[in-house]
Amino acid sequence: MTGALDDIRVLDATGPIGHYAGRLLADLGADVIKIEPIEGDPARQWAPMLPNVDAPEGALQYILLNANKRGIRLDVGSESGRAVFLRLVASCDVLLDSWQPHELTALGLSQQALLEAKPDLVRTSITGWGLTGPRAEWAYADIVGLAMSGVMNLAGFPEGPPEQIADHQGYHSASIDAAAGTVAALLHRDASGESEFVEVSMQEALSIAQETAMMQADILSTDRERTGGGGLMGIRMPGVGLHEASDGHVFLLGLGTAGSGFRGLLQLMDAYDGAGDLHEEPYATLIEESMNRATIADLFNQPEGSELIEMLAHIDGVVRDFCRQHPKRLLYEEGQKLRLLVGMVSSPRDISESPQLAAREWFLELEDPGRGVTLRFPGFPWQLKGTPATLRRPAPLLGEHNDEVLGELGLSQAEIGELAAAEVI
Repeated sequence: MTGALDDIRVLDATGPIGHYAGRLLADLGADVIKIEPIEGDPARQWAPMLPNVDAPEGALQYILLNANKRGIRLDVGSESGRAVFLRLVASCDVLLDSWQPHELTALGLSQQALLEAKPDLVRTSITGWGLTGPRAEWAYADIVGLAMSGVMNLAGFPEGPPEQIADHQGYHSASIDAAAGTVAALLHRDASGESEFVEVSMQEALSIAQETAMMQADILSTDRERTGGGGLMGIRMPGVGLHEASDGHVFLLGLGTAGSGFRGLLQLMDAYDGAGDLHEEPYATLIEESMNRATIADLFNQPEGSELIEMLAHIDGVVRDFCRQHPKRLLYEEGQKLRLLVGMVSSPRDISESPQLAAREWFLELEDPGRGVTLRFPGFPWQLKGTPATLRRPAPLLGEHNDEVLGELGLSQAEIGELAAAEVI
């Protein structure tokens, strides 16, 4: 079996904002050639680093997101480097790049020049703001995208500041949209023979992650606020939100008629003698008549210090004391058996040791001779049965495939040597 994109060649000239896009296409079988500046991609300097591997080859972020690619060094801004770059464009189906308009101008490139080299080129641009508009030339970083899209305003706790979401989620979101747009553009090219231009703005790619915040602002003229682990209910409802377990945390939605609701949570607590006085009055009637109803609006907007608020606080305390006495995996697995909506907050070790992922053979090991290690990679975000994704090669060493790729363009060893001597490659 072959990959879904094994007849596609991609030139990946992106910085870190586009690394995952190239990786997704490479996993589907595309021949992805990663172009780096002479000094190497910036992500090669990002911690954490593999131990006992010399710079610039040990950065785990780079290794993860550039596996399955071949790699060359090329000074695209030099006259001879630009000529080589356009020859590479002519040999490819897709160009991924993250150049802003002023950078394209400085490199002496234009959309017209790219199409002259490859008339049916699919070009995918991935930048912070897009290529037009008043901010097209502004600097950007992952945290800037998270802030300007509004996502950070919803991340964190009500009493604290907005928080950055970890692990370059802005870059990943832009890359995912870019990979999807690229595949759609390839379908159009194959059907029509026409070139296509895909443009991705990180700000736009992230804005949908606000969920209903924009609709709330439009319709109700109010802004969604950070809720931390408590949800959107305005008061801390028993059985809802982030709860501390004996070895971590779980997230509960044990209310109303979702799943087994609070009844299911009470069943779980009863099974481990943790329900305390919740079967006694006045709590038993409140739980049965209000907390297990399809609508629980009568519990909201109660005045602080009211009898109802005090009762809810007591029930919440019993639930939280119960959760703190038990491991998160027990709460998760036994709660699921009772149809309770509960999720375990997994640590990296939990993911690494997940029996579900192990049963599906999701993790993949790959020899990396250049770095002298065998690495365990996370698997793919989808499985295609007829044209499976594959992990075929480790991330390239800096300039590892210069001779191979340039030789495929027809350059002789003497010509390649001249480019190397001039520090173009």
